Amino acid sequence: PQKQWYQRRVRGSMAKSDESYVFDRFTPKKRTRTSFRSKLEEAKRQKQLLEQKKEEEKIYTEEELVAHFGADHLTGVRECQRTLDTTCERLLALATEVERFLEVTQLTEKVQGDIEAFCGKTRLIVRSKLQKQYQKMVNDALSPTYTPPTKVSDLTGFWEMIELQISQTQNAYEALIQLKQNNWVEPEPVPTKVLKPKIVNKPAVSKATAAKNIEKAKERAEKMRIFREEQRAKKAALEKQQSENTVPMETQ
Repeated sequence: PQKQWYQRRVRGSMAKSDESYVFDRFTPKKRTRTSFRSKLEEAKRQKQLLEQKKEEEKIYTEEELVAHFGADHLTGVRECQRTLDTTCERLLALATEVERFLEVTQLTEKVQGDIEAFCGKTRLIVRSKLQKQYQKMVNDALSPTYTPPTKVSDLTGFWEMIELQISQTQNAYEALIQLKQNNWVEPEPVPTKVLKPKIVNKPAVSKATAAKNIEKAKERAEKMRIFREEQRAKKAALEKQQSENTVPMETQ
């Protein structure tokens, strides 16, 4: 039946063409049968996802959070949230302040590039690191359904990693402020002094002391030679004794 259907399809396409024969290469797709069990499992999965989403969006009261997490956990999370909000406001204010420096006309291309890089980097830290990643961790720490539970120590550890980038941003801001106070003229680099290593002259050794040292070295070498010869003699005697104790198989 499939072959006859394809032939009818080809004839129909040939009849539609007046000047040339156009063959329709369309082949019917195979019908996929979905069993009732798979449909039921898919419906259950969608229902579970919907219930999980509703549970995540549920707003818990303060009493429920205290009963689930404890007062110390909530106090630490609230403190992290306040630190996050103040830091975001401060960094965005710095970026806005530095961006106004671009209105000055006598800026060089290097200074303009530094200002634009500072503003872009600062806003990227706020948008990606703070408002996205860290804020999500804070929200998860207040969600009783989130697994595994986020602890205050996790928030503190992540904040310590971000704090390095925040301090670098603060240093870059202070450098731009200092450059502005210097009328946008970069200070000349201060030449650093290269310290030459001090040459310590060893005290001269007298001839008598040198002769004593040579004699001591000879005595140590002689003792080492005698010790090695004794070890060789002991090893040879041991090997000879072992060879005498072993009886050949042929004689047995």
